[in-house]
Amino acid sequence: MPVEHPDPLAFKAWLRQEAGNLGFPRVGFATCEPFEAERPRLDTWFAEGRGGLLPYLDPATLLDPRALFPPARTALVGYFPYARPGAIPGATPGSLKLSRYLWGPDYHMILKPRLTRLLEAAQARWPALEGRVCVDTAPLLERQLAARAGLGWQGKHTLLIAGKDGSWGFLGVLLLSVELPPDPPFPADHCGTCTACLEACPTGALDPFRLDPARCLTTYTLETEADPPPAVAAALAETRWAAGCDLCQEACPWNRAPLWGDPALWGGPSPLHTRPAEELPRGAAQWRKLTRRTALRRVRDRHWRATLARILGS
Repeated sequence: MPVEHPDPLAFKAWLRQEAGNLGFPRVGFATCEPFEAERPRLDTWFAEGRGGLLPYLDPATLLDPRALFPPARTALVGYFPYARPGAIPGATPGSLKLSRYLWGPDYHMILKPRLTRLLEAAQARWPALEGRVCVDTAPLLERQLAARAGLGWQGKHTLLIAGKDGSWGFLGVLLLSVELPPDPPFPADHCGTCTACLEACPTGALDPFRLDPARCLTTYTLETEADPPPAVAAALAETRWAAGCDLCQEACPWNRAPLWGDPALWGGPSPLHTRPAEELPRGAAQWRKLTRRTALRRVRDRHWRATLARILGS
């Protein structure tokens, strides 16, 4: 039977259990107050033009979850791991390298329906509840929300590190219109003096806790069709990362024994990982077939061919 005003503590416990049943082994709850402490850093980042290649980012919306969803009072944040045994980009001789999160089905098609089911079940228990599902396509500081919810800390490579579970994971957020008791925020980062991720970046795109998209390989293989600067183009050819880049995560000591992900995200063998680069199809129709229902679908075939040309020198 639905209850007009369930007990907040009991409702929170129920939400945590249900999210766990949907594949989120780590779940935390945070307030939706603005991230005022982030404002100086974000203002500087935008003032320096760092967001120029990512025009969809809006600093005003990023800083305040309620600018995205005005009724928001609580954020349920879930960590959804995607690491799998044997997923080693470039392991096949002559093959290109694609980020591990791109190897299976589009994670949006898995996480969004699961969080939507959770929201619908929550609304059945609390009829007045409003909510919004967010899986990295909304202007939201998800990693800061995750740290506020106690899931981990933002590493020097700027990704969330969920303690010994590592950083190979997606974040799913459910913004809720009711105030629930928040979890204690994660107290501090545990990167210490380690600089392994910074040293692993072939273009110097990383400073501690700060990324320069204009020097990041991922920007030019996934986010924009703009021509990369010479140093980035040279790094693409040398490293053969054709979609995304995992070098900073591969170097992170916290990823030595990661939490294995949900097999629903793993997918089966794809020619993109198992065939030499020279043998990969070049036509638009073949590209659409290869990327069907994957997160690579948003990359146009002409963008993919331009990246191949930079890597293969033809």
